[in-house]
Amino acid sequence: MSPSVKFPIEIRLVQLGLFCALATGSAAARQDEGVSASAIIREMNLARQNPALYATYVEELRPRYDSGSVVPPGGTKWRMKEGLSAIDEAVRFLRAAPPERSLTLSPGMCRAASDHCADQAGGRTGHGGSDRSTPSNRLSRYGIWTGLWGENIAYGKTTAREVVLTLIIDDGHPARPHRKNIFNPSFNFAGAASGPHSGYGNVCTIDFANSYIERAK
Repeated sequence: MSPSVKFPIEIRLVQLGLFCALATGSAAARQDEGVSASAIIREMNLARQNPALYATYVEELRPRYDSGSVVPPGGTKWRMKEGLSAIDEAVRFLRAAPPERSLTLSPGMCRAASDHCADQAGGRTGHGGSDRSTPSNRLSRYGIWTGLWGENIAYGKTTAREVVLTLIIDDGHPARPHRKNIFNPSFNFAGAASGPHSGYGNVCTIDFANSYIERAK
């Protein structure tokens, strides 16, 4: 086997329902799009391209934390395992992070993400499909990926801002795997989708890839 071959990295951790949206500036109007693919990719690109700005969104959660829970403006209460330390650590990370290039929205990767959301509508969680498919299997249905790939899943979110905040803070996961996917400089393409979930109300799946070539329809 060629030593130049790169193996995919799979993130098998699922972030369960935690954060609610923060509406600031022009992003407030955009949140009417909910968790559409374009809104999710745009929100991640905002964090990647201007992490210092995104640090202010995370920091706004701090005074709203009380006794193990945080209530974002206009949002619902969610519990935190790590508490303020997770918020503060995310702020420090974002302030120190260099800007990264934007992710390109991939229609095929959005379809792969949509397949997984539909598969989980009845209450399933995790990255494995009911047909035993992996994220890489689903990506391969609609295109050819090379290099690295990753997948993030968020449950119970109703806006792009709260999805991305949840995954960046990554409470309860010391290695911050979901955050690493969002800021991975090797990822150039992404797709996202959301749908109803019988247990959490909503599920959002985000797929990432180093390179992705769409299959002809």
